[in-house]
Amino acid sequence: MKSLQLSLLALALYTTGLQAKIYKKNIPTYEIGDPANIDGDTITYNDPDCDEGLDCVTTKKCSKAGTKPAMSEDKKYFACCLAGQKLRGSPDTAFDCCADGHDLAGNAECGYHCCPTGYTYDGKQCNKPEKCDNGKEMVDGKCVCPKGTTEGKDGSCEKPKPGPDDGGGDDGGDCDGGECSSGLESGKCYVFKADNGYRLGLANDNVYYANAESMTQRYGKFQLCLDEKCETGKPVNPSNEIFIRDTYGDLATGANKNQWLIHAINGGHIGRTPMFSLAGHFSISKWPCGKYCLGGFTEGIGPACPAVTPALTFYTQDPQMCVEFEFTEVPCDLKSDANNCIWKGGDQCCNKVDCSKPSCAKKGK
Repeated sequence: MKSLQLSLLALALYTTGLQAKIYKKNIPTYEIGDPANIDGDTITYNDPDCDEGLDCVTTKKCSKAGTKPAMSEDKKYFACCLAGQKLRGSPDTAFDCCADGHDLAGNAECGYHCCPTGYTYDGKQCNKPEKCDNGKEMVDGKCVCPKGTTEGKDGSCEKPKPGPDDGGGDDGGDCDGGECSSGLESGKCYVFKADNGYRLGLANDNVYYANAESMTQRYGKFQLCLDEKCETGKPVNPSNEIFIRDTYGDLATGANKNQWLIHAINGGHIGRTPMFSLAGHFSISKWPCGKYCLGGFTEGIGPACPAVTPALTFYTQDPQMCVEFEFTEVPCDLKSDANNCIWKGGDQCCNKVDCSKPSCAKKGK
């Protein structure tokens, strides 16, 4: 009887001491054995080092808000990842939680980071397989300076210096009795120009970037909507939930027009969809110097990858993050005679914003 008790005690101590291998580069990742089952934020699995004839079931729970267990493709490892992310990597490199359409790129010298599939990582940013130097872009197999820049004496691409008449963009706000409005209305169409001088548009990978326009990248004409019917004439305020519809279709064919920008989260790239149920939930706020900042209704929006021209993604853990653009109202219907009233001679880009003076200030403040 005493011998049996000692044997059971030894077995209990052995089982308690079992611990799967842990890999801590870039995120803590655990080796697991079959069978492995995920239930919400909890994973249950057999310890891979368990001896034959023993039952070494282990249960772990992800404690960080918004995370849940994600297994590697071979189901041999798991880590706690945000919604929409997948575990990528290996014990010989590193492990990380990457968005859909991304893999772990890099090397031991530069480190490892999630990048779009097929890209490389140089320790600072994700790069396309074919990379040009001096800020140039690959267009039809040649390295050229992006639109809006010229090649300098040293071969690098330079932006022209702004002239005295260059300004911020549309005021976009009306004042009535000291009260301010966003200057935006539902049902109206706008183009979004980013800080790099390019307009946000769709590339041939069905993802939106602010990049040079070509036969593989066209700018977007975006209609702001408060619901699927997109009723016109209602004010668009920062507290409103906004849906964005790209009224343009594919280049050359015009197919797939009037699609919604999608709800891609935590590194997934914002693209488009014909299904309103998959549309992203946006918010828009005025930003200094005649700009607007594009965010999410309950989430934030930011760059998806460390790239020269990153895509956009919703960030579930940072609702205040946003990306600033210059909005320019444009006709939703290019063939409407009402377009004759957009401007009437003189300076077509009137009402530039003076960033040195506050606008719409209430009296007495």
